[in-house]
Amino acid sequence: MFHLIDQIATLTDQRDRVALDRALVRVLTKLLEPISMTLYMVMHDANDQRWLPQIVLRRGSAVEVNDPMHADFRLLERIENDTPRQRCLEVNLPVVEQAEGLDGDCLTCLPLFAGHDIGETGVIEIRSIARLDPLALASIERVLRIYRNMHSMFMYSERDALTGLLNRKSFEETFYRSLREDRAADTVVDAGAQSDAHLQRRRVRLGEQFWLAMIDVDHFKQVNDQFGHQIGDEVLILVGRILKTTFRGYDRVYRFGGEEFVVLLRCPDHAAALLTVERFRRKMEQYRFPQAGNITASAGLSSIGASDAPDVVCNRADQAVYYAKRHGRNRVCSYDDLVQQGLLREDVRDGGVELF
Repeated sequence: MFHLIDQIATLTDQRDRVALDRALVRVLTKLLEPISMTLYMVMHDANDQRWLPQIVLRRGSAVEVNDPMHADFRLLERIENDTPRQRCLEVNLPVVEQAEGLDGDCLTCLPLFAGHDIGETGVIEIRSIARLDPLALASIERVLRIYRNMHSMFMYSERDALTGLLNRKSFEETFYRSLREDRAADTVVDAGAQSDAHLQRRRVRLGEQFWLAMIDVDHFKQVNDQFGHQIGDEVLILVGRILKTTFRGYDRVYRFGGEEFVVLLRCPDHAAALLTVERFRRKMEQYRFPQAGNITASAGLSSIGASDAPDVVCNRADQAVYYAKRHGRNRVCSYDDLVQQGLLREDVRDGGVELF
């Protein structure tokens, strides 16, 4: 009992979700001593859903951590019917069966967020020499209850209360963790710092480029003035839904405040990034909001360099939004294109720009 309490204390000591996920796998490993344990999260790109092995711990090996923003979605395992993991999600109950081809090893899958409507889906997969007994399953459930409570607290602190999107407070932390942490190939093994040059070489090798899109709802003040703040809030909620359905599960969508939104996205090149943001703009243009009718949005896109600070990238994207607002609204403008075309001039001394 005291051993279990010590492990639960380890969970409650964590201060962010990534550390909490790692701690969960380590705690369960100490309790069960399995052959391996994997924390799977469900990632999506439109209607295509796949398994991301986010945390992997094999006996005698270091913890492997896969960041969603760095995973190659095309190489991930598709979610198929009638697999232990899929059945576990379907019934929200543990699924236990003998694993084939592993000398009779037992496979146990447990829902990570059973009964929690948090917009995320995951499964803990445990491989053990023998079937887990009722006492072990009860211990796992106690640990998962603590994990779920901690996870909900982190979700609450980093989510915008109105739209459910990530909030501005969580942006900088995610920016540095997702884009600048040390990674080896496609996985992280207790990540540390690395040089910008090494990160750039890795991005080229994996075909990774990161972009920031700043999105501003056009004439939103008029919506509030004409229809009231309750309808204005409804518009923001619906804009959040359009953003979530337009961008992929491994992109990061934030509400910065008011009618301003930010998206961290990964695309192979500038043209693909522009096309993705343009797809959102068209969805906004075509959507008819209850009461308020048609509402558009203007967007600014900026590339993210290996040494860029969050405020610098946000400033560049914001300048592109400002240009879009000044030139008709309901359009997507790229900071990189505007500078190249001579329509914006970068001030290399302080990162500011001048409009021509």
